[in-house]
Amino acid sequence: ASLESHSIENSLEQALEPYLESCIEILTAMDATSPDICRGISVHRALQRAPRKWARADFEGMHALSQKTAHFHEFWSHSWRTKNWLKYLNILFLNNSLPASVVGTVCALLAFFLSFTGLLPVWAGEETGYIWCTPAGIFGYYMALVLWRSQKLAFLDVACIHQTDSSLKAEALVSMGAFLKKSQSLLVLWDVSYVSRLWCVFEMAAFLHSKGPKAATCIQVCPVFVGPAFLAGHLGFSVLVFVFLWSQLPLIPWGGLILGGLALPCLGLLADMVLAHCRSIEMMQQQLRHFTFAQAKSSCCSEGHIDPTGAPMICDRKIISRCITAWFGGTEQFESVVRGQVLAVLVHQLSNHVFSYWRIVHVAAPSLWAILDVWCDNFGRGASSVPTPWEVFKMLYDIIVVYLLLLPSICSILLRLAYAARHLGEWKCTQVLLAVGLIAVGALLLSLYVVVDVVIRDVLLGGGENPLIALVTLPLMGLITCSLWRRGTYACMLSSFCAPEPQTLHPKS
Repeated sequence: ASLESHSIENSLEQALEPYLESCIEILTAMDATSPDICRGISVHRALQRAPRKWARADFEGMHALSQKTAHFHEFWSHSWRTKNWLKYLNILFLNNSLPASVVGTVCALLAFFLSFTGLLPVWAGEETGYIWCTPAGIFGYYMALVLWRSQKLAFLDVACIHQTDSSLKAEALVSMGAFLKKSQSLLVLWDVSYVSRLWCVFEMAAFLHSKGPKAATCIQVCPVFVGPAFLAGHLGFSVLVFVFLWSQLPLIPWGGLILGGLALPCLGLLADMVLAHCRSIEMMQQQLRHFTFAQAKSSCCSEGHIDPTGAPMICDRKIISRCITAWFGGTEQFESVVRGQVLAVLVHQLSNHVFSYWRIVHVAAPSLWAILDVWCDNFGRGASSVPTPWEVFKMLYDIIVVYLLLLPSICSILLRLAYAARHLGEWKCTQVLLAVGLIAVGALLLSLYVVVDVVIRDVLLGGGENPLIALVTLPLMGLITCSLWRRGTYACMLSSFCAPEPQTLHPKS
């Protein structure tokens, strides 16, 4: 049966040889069959309307969400074997988290002003109770996260390629090179199956060829655990600080106990996802270091080159191999590019862009809103309705030290520990213990800062205030934070894989 199928496939290829040659010529030249075939979908439609249609298998409705375009801001390259909800959360975080953080902070500042002027009532307790900033920030963040209308145009295959019209679908597949050439950047939603999928490999090869020396600056690698990890962290942190503020307990000792008790249920999912991400980093590097074109699989090969109707199919591998040979001089040369230059791009992205300082700041935004609540309450209970310059300075000091310096530094240390412990979590119970350990270390570091601050303020200064302490603490904390983030979170641990910082890729002209 296998020989008969192979014979039928060869006969089909011979009969369609002129058509195949024209398809390969279009793919190699990275041209579109017609201007109308180039369609993109706005990010807000992909996030807000496409999921419902995809869940109902309404592919015609999804295609109707796309629009004709001459260029794309992003090309979303992904494996169809990756869970859809993982890809959705990554796209949601990458595109909407920054504007959501800005909107949330603006809402918190507005609540701060309204509370300070007395337009919002005290509602959480008898002695103290201005905690409007944190709920306002949380509400603003998640409303903007879900409803933000990003106008960027992206190429998403399931929406931009007609899935029910075989003629339009064939035209779009032949025009795939044009879609990549017209894209400003390539977003790679990476999971363990990515380099084993033939069309994913083709998309990477076509993009490298189309952008030439500047390709490295146009590729963004996003492991699929990143978006869910950040969103889980923000949600857990929001719940943590809100419950602490609502409890109306002093930080030492009962407030600290509440924070410690809630840390595991609120941040446990984040810790588990970070550990899973760190384990996947090793596998990604190994996949690229040992990449071969022969290991990439296509759905046509998996189905024995027989479509659902029983008719024979042409193998995608032969067409894609011809294109890669035309672009790079051969599959061996392309494999060399992937193992060397693409690996360098991956390491650079993982070291500097995945868990970056500013992404940590996005996740830690609830701490900023909580600081505003605490100081709004302090101002409201003060002797004067107008805060003194020293009180304003102390509020800004807390924001800078805790929100912008302390929490990102603790996160950097925990990320390094998670990567160092990536080989220890072979069993599920071990992974749970590692997640608990990470949270415990983070709580210990935060507690250490609080204890040192209390000792300096209450013991050494006798409860007084000394501006010199702030003048010493700010530069010291800034130096520690800069030293932890200067080379990127994973840079020192990925040094064995690092090539010089990727600036040029040289596929065959």
